Amino acid sequence: MFSGKMPSPFNVYRSIGTLRTERYGIGVMDKTGCSNDYINRAHPEYVIVLVLRGRGLYIDNAGTEYPLHAGSCFQRFAGVPHTTRIEPDSGWVECFLQLGETMAALLENCAVSERKHPVLTTAITPGMLERILALRDSFRNSADAELIRQLPDILELAQLLLSGESPKSGDERKKLLEQACAYLGGDFRRNDDLRGFCRRHGCGYENFRKFFKAEMGISPHRYRIRRRLDAACALLSDPGLSIASIAERLGYSSPYEFSAQFKRHMGCAPSEYLPRFKN
Repeated sequence: MFSGKMPSPFNVYRSIGTLRTERYGIGVMDKTGCSNDYINRAHPEYVIVLVLRGRGLYIDNAGTEYPLHAGSCFQRFAGVPHTTRIEPDSGWVECFLQLGETMAALLENCAVSERKHPVLTTAITPGMLERILALRDSFRNSADAELIRQLPDILELAQLLLSGESPKSGDERKKLLEQACAYLGGDFRRNDDLRGFCRRHGCGYENFRKFFKAEMGISPHRYRIRRRLDAACALLSDPGLSIASIAERLGYSSPYEFSAQFKRHMGCAPSEYLPRFKN
């Protein structure tokens, strides 16, 4: 939870360009005492909402429920019905960023915004609030001809909100890397859900992939394959294990899938890896 001073309520909208669908807005709203915020309602524009304070519930159009709290960042997708409920006594304060149709489509096409993940968690920092207030001032004071220059700032703020990422110290980054390596290198029968890992650890998926590759020299996906094959090589040294049982231990759907991946990366079939191995 953010312990600093809450910004005063405001809202400001500006249209960028000539299309009516290119309307952008930013604001802070105090909804203390409110309970039913949206009830199966579809917003006409795409909006990112960051909960600065309070508790509530987000229900998507499939009926899936997501608890909301300070640091929750949820999305109102244009034309998609959803429900948001607020605990009236929780002192709810939210920040919103409304995007025009073009930028909303860009974020979705680049998988920064995903409809299957309508609620994220981020860290509320003084730096984030400073960006919000700076964009407010730009919207209020910029001439129409200058608004086009604000698009990179709007996009950067949207990415920051949706990444769920906050600046990390060197020790925090080292710890995150260790946790990621342990996750990717463990229980190969578990489906790899790297996006879920990122949400649980408060980091954005795309930024994490870049950070991991920069530190490890390979992508998280290839790292998991390498660790899986390392485990396979160790298991292949046991003549009491069949290829089928090794494939099952490592989460492959079949011995054929295991053999194909092993040969592709190791240059030989599992049965040829150790001469004394008996199938």
